[in-house]
Amino acid sequence: MSQTKGQNSKKNTANKPKTQSRPQKNQVSLAGVAKAPEKKENREKKRFSPWKWMVALAIVAVLLVVGILLFRLWDDTQEEKPALTAREMVAYTSTPDKLAGDVSYYLMGVTGAEVGDPMDMLAVMCFDRKADAVSVVQIPVDTYIDKDLGFAVDTIGNVWHNPQPQIACSSCRELVLEKDRDGQVHAACGAELEEWVGSPVNDLARVINVQYGLPVDNYFILSREGLVKLIDGLNGVRVELKEATTLAETPYDRGVQVLDGQAAVDYAVTYNYRNSPDSDRERMGRQRQVLAALWESIAACSKKDLYYEDEMGATKGVLGRLMLGSDPVRFNTTSFGRARMLGKTDKEAENIGTYDAIAEFAMQLADIPLEKVTFSILPGETEKMGTTKVYSVNRAQLIALLNEQMNPYDLPVDEDTVAAPQLTEVVNEVDLVTVTLDTVLPAAEESEEGEE
Repeated sequence: MSQTKGQNSKKNTANKPKTQSRPQKNQVSLAGVAKAPEKKENREKKRFSPWKWMVALAIVAVLLVVGILLFRLWDDTQEEKPALTAREMVAYTSTPDKLAGDVSYYLMGVTGAEVGDPMDMLAVMCFDRKADAVSVVQIPVDTYIDKDLGFAVDTIGNVWHNPQPQIACSSCRELVLEKDRDGQVHAACGAELEEWVGSPVNDLARVINVQYGLPVDNYFILSREGLVKLIDGLNGVRVELKEATTLAETPYDRGVQVLDGQAAVDYAVTYNYRNSPDSDRERMGRQRQVLAALWESIAACSKKDLYYEDEMGATKGVLGRLMLGSDPVRFNTTSFGRARMLGKTDKEAENIGTYDAIAEFAMQLADIPLEKVTFSILPGETEKMGTTKVYSVNRAQLIALLNEQMNPYDLPVDEDTVAAPQLTEVVNEVDLVTVTLDTVLPAAEESEEGEE
């Protein structure tokens, strides 16, 4: 029985399926080898070999370095290039971008005492930054411009308070030229046209653009009272009087005198002025005296004297107080205007504030020696127009003067671009008046020369 039992037991064991044991240490699993044939393993190692990864990474690194270098080179070029792109509603022609860092042109003026009065002073200034020189052409306020050329008045001094109305589209909200009008509607969209109030700045700049062939990069317009406050803020100006006189109800002796703001403005504007083109040319000489003294006073200032903010953020300085008052200097305060005023790129000027910009501009001018600041008078003569007298430009002499004094980089200033109207076909030649500001200033004070 026991034998039979043992035999049965062996049979049962033999009939059971054998299970494959897990490979022990130092054993090899044949099943594992069967799932990963040698050829496939070799192909995978070849496809993802480390040296190929290294080559690919090296190529990417080289491309990155080249890309960064090219971007930096492009960025540096952009900073150096005076690319002043966004015009921000500027409706007059400015200096070509390629010259914007070398030369700038400005329209300058002082308005009359009352609204509607002609301007007291008017000039256009060329700032040659490379040569560190300034040229100014003074414009008689009675200069004839001809309203038939698109202006509301016939003389330049009356443009400020009488700008030409503009025709605009009621739907597009933009100006519409005559060629784009179909009767009383905008030909492009069919909407009705409407009349907008004109811009005195744009009209004045258009005279300089079209009639004198010069660009305008910014403008500086100051009221008569604003000029008074500016001079008072600088503690007056030194002017040499040719005779004893009374200015602003204060008597002054002949000789060098320190005039306060009101006296200085009276001297430059109303003294011996007879509201005629002839007397306007005479008062331009007195205006040069006051402007030269004003230039000298500003040159003696630091930038902080002109503008700074105290620890509480309050605006201080001569120009700071003036700009916060009721008679500030009017100029194009946009980023484009600030850039063109300072001869900088948009990027350089975008973080310069309004007050800081005008103070920086004043310091730019203050650094120019007065012997390199030239003043000229627009060449022409007095002519009759009906019952009134106007100042008629001699176009040929004007072109010669502009090219000599105001065109250092060969802008196209010629018969095709200068369209200043003449009342008569032939205008007599006049003596050109050109002086430097150092010859206008009085001699140094004796107390300074004789100080021991």
